Amino acid sequence: MKKTISSVLICTILLAVSGCTGPFALTKKVHAWQTGFDNKWVDEVAFLGCAYLPVYGLAALGDAIIFNSVEFWTGDNPMDSVDISKDGTNIKMTHRADGSILIEAPTGDCVLEKSAEGVSALDAAGNVLFSATTDQNKVRVYNAAGKEIRTFTKS
Repeated sequence: MKKTISSVLICTILLAVSGCTGPFALTKKVHAWQTGFDNKWVDEVAFLGCAYLPVYGLAALGDAIIFNSVEFWTGDNPMDSVDISKDGTNIKMTHRADGSILIEAPTGDCVLEKSAEGVSALDAAGNVLFSATTDQNKVRVYNAAGKEIRTFTKS
């Protein structure tokens, strides 16, 4: 264990001395997806979902420790599919060609999809876990049963 910690510290110091912080491409992809809606309120709901599921924290951690280092040494960014492990918990995020994000976690899989109406989180079977819709002045958040659980009004 001490050798592993020492190796990680040495690699971190060498990367810090070289001045390479990397592009943080995964974090940028998550941000681009989260802010890619036509309505700022839907963006906010997507952000809150990403914050609640610690998507941003895991993406930044994966970029800082793994992906930026791999890109620095190999010249390739391995972000088509991302595996993140922490404290025995493994999460896999895959950016799909259709623009959705597949999140595979021990507690269950989730697909985040955008549509003209808003964003939906779907389970592996395609059932809606929650959704958010928008009109001109409101964003409505619905639970799996389709019951409105929160409304945000443009002020």
